[in-house]
Amino acid sequence: MSLKLDKRHWKKVSLGAIAAASKERVDLSDGSVKRFVAGEHMETDNLQIQRWGDVGEVYVGPAFHRRFHAGQVLYGSRRTYLRKVAVADFDGVCANTTFVVEAKDKGVLLQDFLPLIMIAEPFHAFAMTVSKGSVNPYVNWSDIERYEFELPPLDEQKRIADLLWSIEHHGRAKGREAASVGRVRQSFIDSFLHHVASVYPIERLDALTTRIADGVHQRPSYTEDGIPFLTVENLTRSDGIDFGDVRYVPRSDHEVFIRRAHPERGDVLVSKDGTLGVARVVETEAEFSIFVSIAVLKPRSDVLLPHYLRAYFDSGHFKSVLAAKTSGSALKHIHLVDFRAMQVPVPPIEAQRAFVAELGVISASLEALGEEAVRLHGTKGALLAEIFRGAN
Repeated sequence: MSLKLDKRHWKKVSLGAIAAASKERVDLSDGSVKRFVAGEHMETDNLQIQRWGDVGEVYVGPAFHRRFHAGQVLYGSRRTYLRKVAVADFDGVCANTTFVVEAKDKGVLLQDFLPLIMIAEPFHAFAMTVSKGSVNPYVNWSDIERYEFELPPLDEQKRIADLLWSIEHHGRAKGREAASVGRVRQSFIDSFLHHVASVYPIERLDALTTRIADGVHQRPSYTEDGIPFLTVENLTRSDGIDFGDVRYVPRSDHEVFIRRAHPERGDVLVSKDGTLGVARVVETEAEFSIFVSIAVLKPRSDVLLPHYLRAYFDSGHFKSVLAAKTSGSALKHIHLVDFRAMQVPVPPIEAQRAFVAELGVISASLEALGEEAVRLHGTKGALLAEIFRGAN
């Protein structure tokens, strides 16, 4: 998709010439605002504010005095590499480290166009360039307002904003649909496992597997190519293993690593720390090694299907077991001994197969929604690059 832009009438401007950081204050004791937005409520590369806090329920501190109104842009000025830009759809209050940005003159800059300027890659690159500090880098508004870019005329701003906001809203709708399908999937898993636990035997996981092991305990020496080496970050795709962003180790190291854990097609990988309890089934014949943060489980083919075991790790029952095992720990971690002692309900293979088939239909729908979200994000990024190409 291309916008086919004619930039002959675009004018180079600084952000500070057309937009301002609001200094409007609010006294939380007057009851005029109900919600506050802190840095953790804003997500990287996400214009939507989906979480907030309720004023009065927790102590927020004196720094929270900056009032914002629906439609204004919020920008997190601390740790600018996190790229936190959001548009409020409600009134509230934020800390003075969050800039509340608005167009100075709606006859020059459309408020709907402003956040598009601030989510584009050139703006983030500029913000990181002018950031101060190394541990917790920050910017002042006086730094940000020096950002220069080419501004289109109002009618072109509206055409661009209408298109990009339609993509944004479509993405949000797909996100809500994915969340709904995700709840259906979770309910289906929990209902089935609750039923089979009351009907069929419950057995220790070490009796249902031929091996439970984890990966290499030392950080390897990475190479430009070789054999893929997976960490918990690679168990992030909605229904699979991400080999697209992976590091590599030499074959000589790989052959040493697999003496400890040799993942093969049909095995189940589970994160032992970090994401903690995320499970994926190995669907490839390709060779790879794993770090110690991943456990590999080899189900006995006569009693346990890999996708049924993966569903167990996705279940609410497993999450409650996990919470009990890791409660109070400073560093959350599952030990191999915990995996071996886990109690898993075991219905007949045919019942597992029917369950996995139905679950696969739901999971495929969820995967398709995830792929659509990635496509929309890519389209939006490509259009923003076309619009702001050449900005400094």
